[in-house]
Amino acid sequence: MTTERPSLPPYAESVVDPIFDLIDRHRELSAHYDAAVSISAKLGDGTEFYAADEISSEQSQALALHANVLLHSKPTTIAGVIALSRYVASLTAWEVSEDEDWHQCFLGALADSINEIRMAQLPAR
Repeated sequence: MTTERPSLPPYAESVVDPIFDLIDRHRELSAHYDAAVSISAKLGDGTEFYAADEISSEQSQALALHANVLLHSKPTTIAGVIALSRYVASLTAWEVSEDEDWHQCFLGALADSINEIRMAQLPAR
């Protein structure tokens, strides 16, 4: 289940945008879930499987909750918009929200972010 993820752009390190921490946390939670599922997949029916499956379920719930936060977040910089767009584009179905309309919320928040960044760059009138 592991997938290659694009790395953050080199200029992202010098930019302060909370979206980078949210992306990193999502990567962490995805890795934890993937590891948990890999372990339970190797086990046969029995006590160990059920314990591992419970851990997988907990990791899945943590990932789903954070995915919801990530997909509704608004980057505060253009670097953050680019990083979030690329990151979400790289995700597989199990790494994003189970809500069928998640993409609408995500794109709406992204458009709002771009507009807010643009408005902040306009000269004061």
